[in-house]
Amino acid sequence: MKDTYIFPAIFQQDDDGISIFFPYLPGCLPCADSMEEAFQNAREALQLHLYGMEEDEEEIPEPSKVSDIHPKAHQVIAVIEAWMPPFREKMLNKSTNKTVTIPR
Repeated sequence: MKDTYIFPAIFQQDDDGISIFFPYLPGCLPCADSMEEAFQNAREALQLHLYGMEEDEEEIPEPSKVSDIHPKAHQVIAVIEAWMPPFREKMLNKSTNKTVTIPR
């Protein structure tokens, strides 16, 4: 388990917003309305996706090389960094509801 992961993402701009996907991380597909929101959503989605893979003890693939990605029209490549220690801490400290019966 690493502390930092860096993955390239493909941002595709359409009339209705920005779609983001990470090559070699199927299922990690955030979207956004603005470029600022896109970068934030990409980082959060990457952290959540990698955290889930860690929890499920799945092998995290090596990131694809930016030079191996060939964007199409209306697509740009951005490199997204996931700093995992604070995200793991945040996920472990989430509150949960429990129903408890206690004696009088």
